Amino acid sequence: MKKILSLIAVTLFTLSASAQYEPNTKWPYVYENFTDGTIYFDGNKKTAAKLNIHLLGNVLHYISADGKIFESSDKNVIRVEIGDDAYLYSGRKLMKLCASKGDDALLKLEKGDFDSLIQGTGAYGASLNSSAARDLSSLDIGGLDKPELGRMLQEKNDGSIISIKTEYYFVINGEQVEATKKGLDKYFKDSKADEWKAFLKANKIKWKDADSLAKILDFIN
Repeated sequence: MKKILSLIAVTLFTLSASAQYEPNTKWPYVYENFTDGTIYFDGNKKTAAKLNIHLLGNVLHYISADGKIFESSDKNVIRVEIGDDAYLYSGRKLMKLCASKGDDALLKLEKGDFDSLIQGTGAYGASLNSSAARDLSSLDIGGLDKPELGRMLQEKNDGSIISIKTEYYFVINGEQVEATKKGLDKYFKDSKADEWKAFLKANKIKWKDADSLAKILDFIN
C-alpha cells in the first residue's frame, strides 16, 4: 500500500512539475512568478526588484515594499534583466533580447491576444482600442490599478487563458524593423538591395525561428 501511495505521489509531482505555465486574465504576465531582476538606467544606475512583464502593453511591473504591484516607467531605462533573461525597450514595449551584434539587436515580443477574448461580446467586439482596453481591464484583467500581490495570488488560477502572439523585430541603427521578409525588403530597398537578395538566396531563413533570424545580424554588420 505504501508503495502504491508513493507511486501516486511521484506521478502527481511529475505531472505538476511538467505542467506548462499559461498566463490568464487574472495573472496576465510573461512569468509565472515575480522574479528577482535588475533595471539598468542611464548614468550607470541600477535598481533590484521582483519583476514581471504585464502582457497588456508589455510593460514592466514590480512589487513594492508594502506588497503592491506598480508599473515601472521606461524613462532612462537601457536594459532590464529578469532571472537569466535580458530585455530592451523598443517602441515603448519591453522585448526580450535574443541576439545582438554591435549596436544592432534581434528582439522578441510576446504579447497577449486580448482581442480574441473580447471579439463577439457585444460592446467589446471591436479591436482592442484604448476605450475597449479600459472597459476590459475594469472587467477582469489583473495586475492593474496598483493591486495587492496577495489578492492576485488568491485569484491566480481563476482567469481565462490568454493566447500568446510572438513577433520578432530588429533594431538597426536605432530603428525598429519588423523581422519579416517584407519588413527587411523594405528596409534594404534603397541600400544593399542586391546583396540582401543574394544573402536570402544563400541562406534559408526561418522567419519564426530566433536562431535563424540571428544570422541576419551578420549581414547587417
